[in-house]
Amino acid sequence: MIVAIHGQISFDDWARVDAVLQDLIDAQGNLDVILDLCEVTYLQRDAVPLIVNAAHQAHNHGGRLRLADRACRDRQETSRHDTGL
Repeated sequence: MIVAIHGQISFDDWARVDAVLQDLIDAQGNLDVILDLCEVTYLQRDAVPLIVNAAHQAHNHGGRLRLADRACRDRQETSRHDTGL
């Protein structure tokens, strides 16, 4: 499951993201969640504990929360071009 975040996110927005992640992991049982931060222009320090908490929740259920950003996406695109995919 990929959760893509865009733009500048306020603390209130991060609280909603946290609720979505908790629902995906705890209620729906998604064990491999990717939080795509590629389009986030500003990441508040207050968001870090929410992301860490979601990662712990996923781990407690035997899953994982991974972060993706532009560098990750650029590496994937480079790999696809290098391998001809």
